[in-house]
Amino acid sequence: MQYDFDKKESLAKAEQEKINALAFEELAKQKLLRNSFLAGFSIVFLFALIFLTQRNYIKRAKLRSDELLLNILPGEVVDELKLKGTTLARQFDNVTVMFTDFKGFTRMTENLSPAELIAELDECFGAFDDIIARHNMEKIKTIGDSYMAVGGLPLTNSTHPSDVVKAGLEIRQFIEDRRQNQTGKKSNIEVRIGIIQAL
Repeated sequence: MQYDFDKKESLAKAEQEKINALAFEELAKQKLLRNSFLAGFSIVFLFALIFLTQRNYIKRAKLRSDELLLNILPGEVVDELKLKGTTLARQFDNVTVMFTDFKGFTRMTENLSPAELIAELDECFGAFDDIIARHNMEKIKTIGDSYMAVGGLPLTNSTHPSDVVKAGLEIRQFIEDRRQNQTGKKSNIEVRIGIIQAL
């Protein structure tokens, strides 16, 4: 009887060990599955983060590129370039061109540091950009202290001569107001404005 009891107990222990081994194996499988899922999720999350970062970087670079293009080309030309990859040359038979430069610019460059000079030009040209935009003009280019803008393009109109003259007067007034508010500073900018109508 003791023998049967020991045999049954031994079989029960073996059975319990087998059950424990299966449970441990199942637990190990679940841990492996959980860890695999977490690793996969982490990789997907990392790729999504990299993708979003790159997409935002590209978006910012595209906006910066568009700003630079709009700074040197009319909006219609930029749109045509983005749409077709090229643009057709256009002829405008009736426009008014305005040139400005600063009197004594070379002497002014000797009295200002490069940072101060750039700040002066940036402030003036920024104001000029606002003025010509209000008068339906298009900035063509800036070189050093020279600023060139045109009325009557890219959209033709009949008011471009008076628009350009009004813009020139407003630029002159801006510079005069600025000079009066800058007493005691190193720079005392005076502007020269030339206007020509091309027929």
